[in-house]
Amino acid sequence: MILACTACSLRHDVSGYGAGQLFRCRCGQVLAIDAAPAQAGLLACPRCGAGVAPTDRACGHCQAPLLLRSCPRCLGRAFHEHKHCPACGTALDVAAVGEATAERPCPRCPAPMHPRRVGDLVIDECLTCHGVFLDHVAVQRVVTDRQQARAEAILATVPRAEIAPTHAGGRMYVKCPMCGTLMNRKQFSAGSGVIIDVCRAHGAFFDPGELPHVITFVMSGGLEQAQRKELERERAAIRRERDNAQFAAMMAARSSTRAHGETRDRSGALVDLLLALWR
Repeated sequence: MILACTACSLRHDVSGYGAGQLFRCRCGQVLAIDAAPAQAGLLACPRCGAGVAPTDRACGHCQAPLLLRSCPRCLGRAFHEHKHCPACGTALDVAAVGEATAERPCPRCPAPMHPRRVGDLVIDECLTCHGVFLDHVAVQRVVTDRQQARAEAILATVPRAEIAPTHAGGRMYVKCPMCGTLMNRKQFSAGSGVIIDVCRAHGAFFDPGELPHVITFVMSGGLEQAQRKELERERAAIRRERDNAQFAAMMAARSSTRAHGETRDRSGALVDLLLALWR
């Protein structure tokens, strides 16, 4: 059973907890675990959209299996293939953070990271190297659901620093503090000048100076400018392909016309020779 915090939206695996039991989130919010509804409401098959009854185990139209799961926000029942809760619209495919009290190791140095609540976000920061880890919910809120107050709160919390071209200790790839797998190094966006470490399942790690730089880049419209430039590049590539195709077609037509004219000239000379022989 996955439960989403009402303050910061972090998701915790609370399997084994009983209804009415209190649970403390990493951000400090205390949550009461409510009893889940016994059945799903009126639902549609997540694969084909056909209406299904709450007690159906498979869709009668496409035979897709209908396995129930709980919404982490409203605890309503949904099907496993649903991307969002039919009742409240909460995204269902966000990974849980695991134990709320467990310390997370810093990917960059041996020190542990500590959670800090900043507005409606929870960030994990290392007090030794000043690296910051954000889960996917926090990254989405910073990038997509951008708010000036949230940006100012993070900029006031995370110290600004020059982005180092190389890292201490010479480690290029670091491990995710949640699952321990090596993270991928990825440019945040074209034109941002920031390369971050990303775990596809859990979130992103920002070395000192990277998170403030990213927030400033996003709030100043850098993402939109990068998208416009990418769109212009795609349009230019399409124009080049179209012009190349037109040029190739023109050259093919010219070659065909020249070859046809040469063939006609040779045929005319042969006819003249035959007529001369029969005279």
